[in-house]
Amino acid sequence: MSSSRPPLNLAGRLWKIAMGLVLVTVGSLFVYYLWGSYERAAKMDLWVETPCLITSMSVDDSELNQRGMPKYIMEVRYAYEFGGKEFTGDRIKRLPIEASDPRKLKKHIERYQKNTQLVCFVDPAEPSSAVLKKDTKAALYSIWFPGLFILGGGGMILSALFRRSS
Repeated sequence: MSSSRPPLNLAGRLWKIAMGLVLVTVGSLFVYYLWGSYERAAKMDLWVETPCLITSMSVDDSELNQRGMPKYIMEVRYAYEFGGKEFTGDRIKRLPIEASDPRKLKKHIERYQKNTQLVCFVDPAEPSSAVLKKDTKAALYSIWFPGLFILGGGGMILSALFRRSS
Protein backbone atom coordinates (compact mmCIF):
# COMPACT_ATOMS: atom_id res chain seq x y z
CA MET A 1 0.00 0.00 0.00
CA SER A 2 1.39 3.37 -0.99
CA SER A 3 1.52 6.56 1.04
CA SER A 4 -1.19 9.18 0.49
CA ARG A 5 1.48 11.81 -0.23
CA PRO A 6 2.95 12.04 -3.72
CA PRO A 7 6.75 11.80 -3.90
CA LEU A 8 8.70 15.04 -4.00
CA ASN A 9 10.11 15.54 -7.43
CA LEU A 10 13.35 17.38 -8.15
CA ALA A 11 11.64 20.75 -8.73
CA GLY A 12 9.80 20.44 -5.40
CA ARG A 13 13.00 19.57 -3.58
CA LEU A 14 14.85 22.51 -5.14
CA TRP A 15 11.99 24.85 -4.20
CA LYS A 16 12.07 23.58 -0.61
CA ILE A 17 15.86 24.03 -0.46
CA ALA A 18 15.57 27.58 -1.85
CA MET A 19 12.88 28.50 0.69
CA GLY A 20 14.97 26.97 3.46
CA LEU A 21 18.01 29.01 2.37
CA VAL A 22 15.93 32.20 2.38
CA LEU A 23 14.73 31.49 5.93
CA VAL A 24 18.25 30.65 7.13
CA THR A 25 19.67 33.80 5.51
CA VAL A 26 17.01 36.16 6.89
CA GLY A 27 17.20 34.57 10.34
CA SER A 28 20.99 34.80 10.33
CA LEU A 29 20.91 38.50 9.40
CA PHE A 30 18.57 39.28 12.29
CA VAL A 31 20.62 37.18 14.75
CA TYR A 32 23.77 39.02 13.60
CA TYR A 33 22.09 42.41 14.09
CA LEU A 34 20.68 41.54 17.53
CA TRP A 35 23.98 40.03 18.68
CA GLY A 36 25.85 43.19 17.62
CA SER A 37 23.36 45.32 19.54
CA TYR A 38 23.83 43.16 22.62
CA GLU A 39 27.64 43.31 22.34
CA ARG A 40 27.61 47.13 22.12
CA ALA A 41 25.46 47.29 25.25
CA ALA A 42 27.60 44.72 27.09
CA LYS A 43 30.76 46.74 26.36
CA MET A 44 29.12 49.73 28.03
CA ASP A 45 29.16 47.78 31.30
CA LEU A 46 32.93 48.40 31.31
CA TRP A 47 32.47 52.16 31.00
CA VAL A 48 33.31 54.20 34.09
CA GLU A 49 30.60 56.01 36.04
CA THR A 50 31.68 59.66 36.37
CA PRO A 51 29.96 62.73 37.86
CA CYS A 52 28.84 65.27 35.27
CA LEU A 53 27.01 68.58 35.15
CA ILE A 54 24.36 69.44 32.54
CA THR A 55 25.48 72.73 30.96
CA SER A 56 22.68 73.13 28.43
CA MET A 57 19.51 71.44 27.24
CA SER A 58 17.30 72.27 24.29
CA VAL A 59 14.87 70.71 21.86
CA ASP A 60 15.67 71.18 18.16
CA ASP A 61 12.65 71.27 15.86
CA SER A 62 14.41 72.45 12.69
CA GLU A 63 14.32 69.03 10.97
CA LEU A 64 11.24 67.49 9.38
CA ASN A 65 10.15 63.87 9.56
CA GLN A 66 9.05 61.84 6.51
CA ARG A 67 5.55 63.36 6.67
CA GLY A 68 6.85 66.92 6.58
CA MET A 69 6.05 67.53 10.26
CA PRO A 70 8.64 68.85 12.73
CA LYS A 71 10.90 66.27 14.34
CA TYR A 72 11.81 67.17 17.94
CA ILE A 73 15.35 66.14 18.92
CA MET A 74 16.76 66.45 22.46
CA GLU A 75 20.09 68.25 22.60
CA VAL A 76 22.04 68.08 25.84
CA ARG A 77 25.55 69.20 26.72
CA TYR A 78 27.34 68.19 29.89
CA ALA A 79 30.80 68.61 31.39
CA TYR A 80 32.77 65.86 33.09
CA GLU A 81 36.31 65.15 34.19
CA PHE A 82 38.16 61.94 33.42
CA GLY A 83 41.83 61.16 33.94
CA GLY A 84 42.50 64.71 35.09
CA LYS A 85 41.16 66.23 31.86
CA GLU A 86 37.92 68.11 31.23
CA PHE A 87 35.53 66.85 28.55
CA THR A 88 32.18 67.85 27.10
CA GLY A 89 29.58 65.27 26.14
CA ASP A 90 26.39 65.62 24.09
CA ARG A 91 24.81 62.17 24.00
CA ILE A 92 22.06 61.00 26.32
CA LYS A 93 22.12 57.54 24.73
CA ARG A 94 24.14 56.14 21.83
CA LEU A 95 21.32 57.13 19.46
CA PRO A 96 19.55 60.53 19.63
CA ILE A 97 16.30 60.91 21.55
CA GLU A 98 13.66 62.22 19.16
CA ALA A 99 9.88 62.37 18.93
CA SER A 100 7.13 63.62 16.64
CA ASP A 101 5.34 65.26 19.57
CA PRO A 102 7.24 67.47 22.07
CA ARG A 103 5.04 66.15 24.92
CA LYS A 104 6.72 62.76 24.49
CA LEU A 105 10.02 64.36 25.52
CA LYS A 106 8.62 65.79 28.76
CA LYS A 107 10.24 63.26 31.13
CA HIS A 108 13.62 63.75 29.43
CA ILE A 109 13.31 67.54 29.56
CA GLU A 110 12.57 67.37 33.29
CA ARG A 111 15.44 64.96 33.98
CA TYR A 112 18.16 66.81 32.05
CA GLN A 113 17.62 70.43 33.13
CA LYS A 114 20.57 72.86 33.03
CA ASN A 115 22.82 72.77 36.15
CA THR A 116 21.59 69.29 37.13
CA GLN A 117 24.31 67.09 38.63
CA LEU A 118 24.14 63.52 37.24
CA VAL A 119 26.45 60.65 36.42
CA CYS A 120 27.62 59.83 32.94
CA PHE A 121 29.32 56.71 31.67
CA VAL A 122 32.72 57.25 30.06
CA ASP A 123 34.50 54.88 27.69
CA PRO A 124 37.93 54.45 29.34
CA ALA A 125 39.49 53.59 25.96
CA GLU A 126 38.13 56.84 24.47
CA PRO A 127 37.39 59.34 27.28
CA SER A 128 35.83 61.85 24.87
CA SER A 129 32.99 59.34 24.36
CA ALA A 130 30.33 59.36 27.08
CA VAL A 131 26.61 58.80 27.53
CA LEU A 132 24.14 59.65 30.27
CA LYS A 133 22.23 56.39 29.84
CA LYS A 134 23.69 53.01 28.84
CA ASP A 135 22.17 50.91 26.06
CA THR A 136 19.89 48.03 27.04
CA LYS A 137 20.90 44.40 26.56
CA ALA A 138 17.31 43.40 25.71
CA ALA A 139 18.34 42.32 22.20
CA LEU A 140 19.72 39.12 23.70
CA TYR A 141 16.30 38.24 25.09
CA SER A 142 14.69 38.29 21.64
CA ILE A 143 17.46 36.58 19.66
CA TRP A 144 15.60 33.27 19.97
CA PHE A 145 12.90 34.39 17.54
CA PRO A 146 15.09 34.74 14.40
CA GLY A 147 16.86 31.60 15.63
CA LEU A 148 13.60 29.74 14.96
CA PHE A 149 13.80 30.83 11.31
CA ILE A 150 17.32 29.39 11.09
CA LEU A 151 16.17 26.09 12.61
CA GLY A 152 13.05 25.93 10.43
CA GLY A 153 14.98 26.74 7.26
CA GLY A 154 17.65 24.19 8.16
CA GLY A 155 14.96 21.59 8.73
CA MET A 156 13.43 22.32 5.34
CA ILE A 157 16.82 21.93 3.64
CA LEU A 158 17.59 18.64 5.44
CA SER A 159 14.16 17.20 4.71
CA ALA A 160 14.48 18.09 1.01
CA LEU A 161 17.93 16.55 0.77
CA PHE A 162 17.52 13.39 2.82
CA ARG A 163 13.85 12.41 2.60
CA ARG A 164 13.35 9.31 0.55
CA SER A 165 10.84 9.47 -2.24
CA SER A 166 8.35 6.63 -2.60
